[in-house]
Amino acid sequence: MKPIGEIEEDLANKTEPLLGFRPSSKFKRGPIGILIYVICGIITLFTLFRSGVI
Repeated sequence: MKPIGEIEEDLANKTEPLLGFRPSSKFKRGPIGILIYVICGIITLFTLFRSGVI
């Protein structure tokens, strides 16, 4: 099995042409990445409540 860091590097190399920039761990841990995670979490909880799962 590949280490997680190597898998992350492969994915970053593949998505660079599509996004126009190279995503990295620093981006995910920065303020923008944390904000995106929070927004996604709120949307997920809202969807779960509306569907009656929670």
